[in-house]
Amino acid sequence: MQNELKSAIRFNNFVAYFGARGVLAMAWWMGAVHAARIRQDQNSFPFLHIVGAAGSGKTLLLNYLQKLNGQTPDSHSLAHATPAGRARTFASAGQRIVICEDHSESEQSIDWDELKPLYSVGSFVQAGNDQFQVETFKGALLITSNQPLECSDAVRSRMVVVDLSAADAHTPRVRPEAIGDLNADEASAFGIKVAQAEDWISSTIKVFLPSYQGQLMHKYGPSLNARTALNCAQMLALLDLLCSLLAIPQDVQLDARKVIHDIAFLDTIPY
Repeated sequence: MQNELKSAIRFNNFVAYFGARGVLAMAWWMGAVHAARIRQDQNSFPFLHIVGAAGSGKTLLLNYLQKLNGQTPDSHSLAHATPAGRARTFASAGQRIVICEDHSESEQSIDWDELKPLYSVGSFVQAGNDQFQVETFKGALLITSNQPLECSDAVRSRMVVVDLSAADAHTPRVRPEAIGDLNADEASAFGIKVAQAEDWISSTIKVFLPSYQGQLMHKYGPSLNARTALNCAQMLALLDLLCSLLAIPQDVQLDARKVIHDIAFLDTIPY
């Protein structure tokens, strides 16, 4: 079954193109399907920030991931929406993954701190008809940009960053078409499997999260932000789940774990 699922989503071609950073993004995407449950259990689910220069593969990666759970491509430029418009986007998202595009070159701007509640409780205030009502965000937030975001440390600590333009980013070994023309109907086998695995995903994170948090804090010391340690621990647990689901080879697992540990290590370096 694992080999059939890997074949259906062309996993080997995906890894050949995106490497460990792609695997990390896929692990987050798997968890994002049950983000509301994970926030309920852990009081947090990290934002995913995919950053990379034009041509680095951001669009290809997102189009591929959206086929895994049958999500229709739907990106939003938050800076071009009003606060009320952004609130409507999050309120109507359901359990979908909201993809937000940052256009740093635009004259419009957004206060990224506005999004902080979506990380934890998911509750935010929506105004309308001279009334205010509290809504709950049940989805997950993914941000794409060509450059690192200009945001506060508080927002940055809520993100897991996948940098497709990093100096050590994977060099594609296959053509984009190897994953770009993935059949959505075949790929949906992944989404169906993940949708049915809510209890497995939730219970596994509960079991392994404290251990991973403790390991990270012990390894990187008090300079590691506690929120970053939590994010990385969640990603390590999700990576374990993805590896179990797809029987991912040991070398790919180790490379993906290194990316997560690099995120933790970089958090300890003063800027």
